[in-house]
Amino acid sequence: MAHGSTPPENGRIRSGDIFLVGAVLAWGINFPIAKYVLDFMDPVVFSATRYLTASMLLFGFLLLRNIAIAISLKEAAMLLLIGLLSVALFQGGWAFGLSLTSASKASVLITTSPIFGALISALMGNRPGKMACFGILLSFFGVAVVINNSLTEITFSAGSIIGDMLIVAAAMMWAIYTFVAGPLVARRGPLLVTAWANLFGSVVLMLFGIPSLFEQNWENISVLGWMSWAITAIFGAALAFVWYCAGIARLGVTKGMVYSFLIPVIAILSSVILLDEVITFVQVLGAVIVLIGVKLTRAD
Repeated sequence: MAHGSTPPENGRIRSGDIFLVGAVLAWGINFPIAKYVLDFMDPVVFSATRYLTASMLLFGFLLLRNIAIAISLKEAAMLLLIGLLSVALFQGGWAFGLSLTSASKASVLITTSPIFGALISALMGNRPGKMACFGILLSFFGVAVVINNSLTEITFSAGSIIGDMLIVAAAMMWAIYTFVAGPLVARRGPLLVTAWANLFGSVVLMLFGIPSLFEQNWENISVLGWMSWAITAIFGAALAFVWYCAGIARLGVTKGMVYSFLIPVIAILSSVILLDEVITFVQVLGAVIVLIGVKLTRAD
């Protein structure tokens, strides 16, 4: 996988852009569609079933490409931990948070993951520069603005702040997962690691959510509901990741990461269109502050 930002041949740049646009579109519209599904599906059931399905799709993709999927016992133990972080804690927390807050706010708050990554890196001895420190403080200020939804008074309320905090906690879990999974991803590749992590993580969620699986009113799920669930599983959890990896391989990490800033924009626009959500000027301002802070943190 390429790590630089040197442009390859013209045709490959175009295909890389197409893959990355497809990925961010899938991840962006995943927020309002998942929010809709969570109206009639328990968050644990939703996360466990969609990531079990995603793991099967990723294994199928790996087999089609003749990539060996066998792992050692030591790797299995590490993948179980990775699955716990990336699916059980991150996706489970994200689903619970999304069920309690708006899709628009969730899409902004989840972008704080690189900020937690910078803080974890600092704890490991990699002291961030002045620009990164400013970016971290700026991002958390933006988060407070998005959640508070006011520049003149404190309006925090228990109604959605629990959901907001769960989304921020999920972002932190993703940052921890990134550090833990890094060495194994470098050795075995992101698709294989993700396929196994999705499998282990979804099994952990299913074991944890056995009561929810039995209590779920399956008959209450409409055809549109199942179609929406399938979109989040096939596109949001599986294909988007394949497309993202393909885009990064063609364009490099530096150029590829720029596309991630489009995810909350797409999520907000699609949430307004599909769910009739209302996002205020103050929240838009907070979102811009968060994204600027993330950009400064990454650039340092």
